[in-house]
Amino acid sequence: MGVRPQNIRDTLMCREAGADFLTALTDYTNIGLAGHCPEAVAPVLFGGRLLAFNNKTGGIRPIATGFTLRQLASKCANSFGTNKLASYFYPHQLGIGTPGGCEAAVHSARRYLEELPRDHVLVKLDFSNAFNGIHRREMLLAQQDTRANS
Repeated sequence: MGVRPQNIRDTLMCREAGADFLTALTDYTNIGLAGHCPEAVAPVLFGGRLLAFNNKTGGIRPIATGFTLRQLASKCANSFGTNKLASYFYPHQLGIGTPGGCEAAVHSARRYLEELPRDHVLVKLDFSNAFNGIHRREMLLAQQDTRANS
């Protein structure tokens, strides 16, 4: 079964053990993020549970869920990184560290379409399951080739 998020929350809320558990959890997270994971526990921490779901086309879609404590460490690292890098991303990347950024991008695209000059296009890419279907490097190279030829 493993540790579930509710187990962590309940232990943190415990009067007797909550403070000590928070200290231990913080130490664990910092050790993991520093890359000092003991080899003996690495398969557990970086492993996951594999589930098989039926997909719409009749096949099976494998879904892996990672170990809860590793996911927690990843969320801490992502939050830290997002806070540090938000100013570097803005205004070119609105989906990270910019509250309401995606909504602003959609409204900007709509405004652009309303004023779209005849010789311009707007391309929308659907990245659903993109990790299995398109290589970002190839897409960026193709875009560079297009710009060079215009």
